[in-house]
Amino acid sequence: MGNSIMDEREILERVYNDVLEARISGNNKPDFHDGLDFECETILEYQERRKAALAVLITLLVKKIASPEQDIRMHQSGMPGGFSGRGLDFRVVTPFLREYDFPHMKESGWLTRSFEQSAPYDFDYPGGITPERLKNAFLWIIHGVQVDGASAEQVLRGLLWGLIEFRERNSRIALARPVNLSINETVDKIRRHYRMPIQGAARLPVLAVYAVLSVVTREMERYADHSLLPLEHHTAADTRTDLIGDAHIVNSDGVLFEGYEVKHNIRITSDLIRASFEKFRTTPIDRFYILTTYDHADYSEFAPDIRRVADVHGCQLIVNGVDRTLMYYLRLVKRPAEFVHEYATNLENDQSIGFQLKTAWNEIVES
Repeated sequence: MGNSIMDEREILERVYNDVLEARISGNNKPDFHDGLDFECETILEYQERRKAALAVLITLLVKKIASPEQDIRMHQSGMPGGFSGRGLDFRVVTPFLREYDFPHMKESGWLTRSFEQSAPYDFDYPGGITPERLKNAFLWIIHGVQVDGASAEQVLRGLLWGLIEFRERNSRIALARPVNLSINETVDKIRRHYRMPIQGAARLPVLAVYAVLSVVTREMERYADHSLLPLEHHTAADTRTDLIGDAHIVNSDGVLFEGYEVKHNIRITSDLIRASFEKFRTTPIDRFYILTTYDHADYSEFAPDIRRVADVHGCQLIVNGVDRTLMYYLRLVKRPAEFVHEYATNLENDQSIGFQLKTAWNEIVES
């Protein structure tokens, strides 16, 4: 009956990644389905103190998504039409919760007497789930999904949203800030980081460029009496009408001096250059950079576009790779390790950088 264990893990991963993408895109928190908001919030309230309830409930929801015909109240294989909830939790759900740093049991939520009773999870369930309001919330969610037709996936989305929200608010990950890397090693680790297949990685090149600008604007004479504007959140609307890219340097009068537009895995084309030019066509600016992580073999092909911008506007347009730009700037600064410090600080402070990307940075540094 139903799908394989692998399918159920894939369901968890898919829903988790959908929720992560929604959070990164700035979407609103999903509504819990069919009036189960209070019950789901109760589960989340006790996520650390009653980890078994969380594990068991997520197991039942995943099972319902994988096998819609399954009566998830029948949580033991010995029950009529039942299935082994404990086995699914042990093999899939608890390992998932552990991997993503959510509250989890050592092995399975079914190893507690409160949930292991050989009775259906209905309103007559005799298990001593405490406190009483947690038990009521747990049973009402199961009833809502199994009897009233509430969406198991929508409930799961809401729970994962709350778990991610709690994790991001409370996980204090100490980020590595190595001081003895060569310039080549530094750029290589940054490159490996933004190439990670993790939600939110497209933001990393922006943070890297901003980090190196933080250092060069402090050190280079060109930027004396100039300031690097605070980094805008990538989902927020511009609070200033004169912002034209991802990073901006202004002179002592607050007038834009340089702008930086950073692309991830996007090939630069003449059309893209024209679209970028439209952003600053009416803005007096000294230089504008279009940087990409896409691997262009030769940037000289854009020479005609660069000349056209210079003739029409007078601005010096620079089209280059993110890696090349980092390498160039790091050769000019006195202490390249300051760039690593700034990058780690950006990872800590940027709202779109989640737990996975932060731990991935530490793993890359240590490898």
